[in-house]
Amino acid sequence: MMYAELYRYFILHKRLAVPGIGTFLLERKPAENDFLNRQIKAPVYSIVFANSFDSAPRKFFTWLGNALNISDRDAVIRFNDFAFDMKKQIGEGATINWNGVGVLNKGLAGEIKFSPDKAMPEEKPVAAEKVIREKAEHLVRVGEDQKTSAEMTEILNKPAAARSLWWVYALAVGVLALMFIGWYLSRHGVDISSVANTTELVPMETAVQ
Repeated sequence: MMYAELYRYFILHKRLAVPGIGTFLLERKPAENDFLNRQIKAPVYSIVFANSFDSAPRKFFTWLGNALNISDRDAVIRFNDFAFDMKKQIGEGATINWNGVGVLNKGLAGEIKFSPDKAMPEEKPVAAEKVIREKAEHLVRVGEDQKTSAEMTEILNKPAAARSLWWVYALAVGVLALMFIGWYLSRHGVDISSVANTTELVPMETAVQ
């Protein structure tokens, strides 16, 4: 029998069509991020069986001939005999346990039933820690020029620093104004005349013509 060789081909090419039996497919579920446990789960593989009688490609017989060290023609004959014998055994009520693939037997309606092997190889999850690189520099395109992230941070922070000091100058001017007003009132008092214009107005004489 050639169960071991067919299993190798199936794992390599993820598809195997057996005449009179059906087609085996190896499906792959992509890796997943497990943020809660800070790890990446490995891909998961599962075997699917379809009752479709697809024919094996020509490259399959070339591969099988090399694996068994026989010609392509002999590989076709050996494989067809293998498929015929498997179908006959299942039809007679036998259960075929294909190591690494699954269990094949006859259903109530005469169809071929398949139960995939649960012992598919699984890889352990990989630890995944988020890396934060503080003050890591990278290039930033500004118009036609390129600047580092540190240079852009310095440029953007300068206006903010200048704006944050305007109230200091305003406060200093206000204090000086209050000091001047206090000094002026202490010298001239708080009478209205002290802040009014005390210059006497002299009417101008109209020239007599």
